[in-house]
Amino acid sequence: MSSSTLPPLEGWLGALAEIGEAVGGDEPVTDLLNRVARTACTLLGYDFCAVFLPAGDGRALTIEGSYGLSADYIAQVNANRPILLDERGEREAPTSLAFRTGDVVTLEDIELVPDFTWSGVAQEQGYRALISAPLRRGGDVVGALNGYRTAPHRFDRAEIGLVTTLATQVAVALNTAQLRAQEQATIHELRRAEEVHTLLTATALRGEGVAGVAEALSELLDRGVRIQDVYGETLAETRWPTSDVEDPAAAAVTLDGVEVARIHVAATDAELSRLDVRAVEHATVVTALELLRARTAAEVEQRIRGSLVADLLSSDDAGMPALLDRARRLGWDLSGSHSLIAVRPAAERTLAAADRFVAGVTPRPLAALYRGDLVLVWPDGAGSPVDAAARLLESISPATTSGEPVAAAGRRAEARELPGSFRTVRGALDLAGDAGGRRVIDLNEFTIDHLLLQLDDPRLLSAFATSVLGRAVDYDRARSTELVHTARVLLDHGLDRRAAASALHLHPNTVAQRVRRLEELTGLQFSRPADLLQLTAALSVARVAALR
Repeated sequence: MSSSTLPPLEGWLGALAEIGEAVGGDEPVTDLLNRVARTACTLLGYDFCAVFLPAGDGRALTIEGSYGLSADYIAQVNANRPILLDERGEREAPTSLAFRTGDVVTLEDIELVPDFTWSGVAQEQGYRALISAPLRRGGDVVGALNGYRTAPHRFDRAEIGLVTTLATQVAVALNTAQLRAQEQATIHELRRAEEVHTLLTATALRGEGVAGVAEALSELLDRGVRIQDVYGETLAETRWPTSDVEDPAAAAVTLDGVEVARIHVAATDAELSRLDVRAVEHATVVTALELLRARTAAEVEQRIRGSLVADLLSSDDAGMPALLDRARRLGWDLSGSHSLIAVRPAAERTLAAADRFVAGVTPRPLAALYRGDLVLVWPDGAGSPVDAAARLLESISPATTSGEPVAAAGRRAEARELPGSFRTVRGALDLAGDAGGRRVIDLNEFTIDHLLLQLDDPRLLSAFATSVLGRAVDYDRARSTELVHTARVLLDHGLDRRAAASALHLHPNTVAQRVRRLEELTGLQFSRPADLLQLTAALSVARVAALR
């Protein structure tokens, strides 16, 4: 294009005014750049144009606006052949050279340039000549405006001047459009932040709990959310994927500077926007408030339950009617038969795990910490107390930090009998001591050992069992025999040696031989009632104390 064929001044002014008007509107940056490319083609007679801007990492230029270029060409250049800014020499693209030096670069006929690296792409798009003008803003180059012609073309000084002028105006318009886009993004972020604040604050004011926080945050982020305590117990989750999430984003929930929970989001940190991170941070504050509210309520309820259990297990017959009425008003019906389940060791965390265990049980059991043990008043209609104790130990084991828990399950009793039942189960736990291993002591049947277990000093019971059975226990250990076990089975079968032999899968003569050996070691005879009572008591105590 010669100076004689340039468009009139009015055309230039009108085109620049159109670009300025677009900048003042709500047109996205990409649409503005497409308009600039179209304007350049119209004013300067180019077959197609492109506007290049630096990619996010600043190492390459990509096409962000164009006119006349095919979508395939744009995709190919941006994805496979971006204009690298660290190339030099004959491998450096004309656009990179213009961007780097700040000078206009022209190629009048690509086919005449030897070893032109971009000749293949040029042939695919069908251009022979190009001009690349840097987009200058202040002292910086922020991009490049390229014009292409399908035929060879000489770019004279006048045309280069016009392209340079247009590029300068484009740089100004681009700066304004980008500032406006940033402003719009900031406004959107502020509105979104207000939405986050409003939704999470409303959740807190309505007292929807941790589950409400998880649901609100999941709605805001459009992602799965899981809230767990510091022990890994899930407190609430919404839309959490069934498959494992690799490296999910997480934020700590703290109370008084101590971490009490963590919020997990089904996304990596890189996938969360700045506003998403703010939403998660806000959610940690609301979650802390909900946990504080729940903790306060739980502490009040635990005090009420603890007081009720303490009075129940220390009350006499005269005070029992008033106590039953008080329990009924608090939501527990203690009028029928109940069994006591006591667990050791126990702490606040153990009680919290027990509360989760009994949450779905009907009728409602009463659980509390009493005299250092976890105590459950187990209703007769809630199922077997021994089975419940086994399931309870499995449930609370992760919450026990000082050894394997041991439970004792007492027999069915009326409310007035529960104080005596507690002395029995507590005595069983005292006697079990440090025997080790998670187990349930079944005290369902009323036997003489129940009376023994109510003694205050479990050491006397252990000493009694050892004095009676000590030599037999040592004999079993040294020779891997089962004299003590055989005696228990024989007693369980009413001293019927044939029935005991059948249960042990032995010949009756073998059972008789073991009994004679046990009698020799203990000096006691099964045929004498006084000796039999002493053996029975010692075997019962040894079972609870886990003597072998």
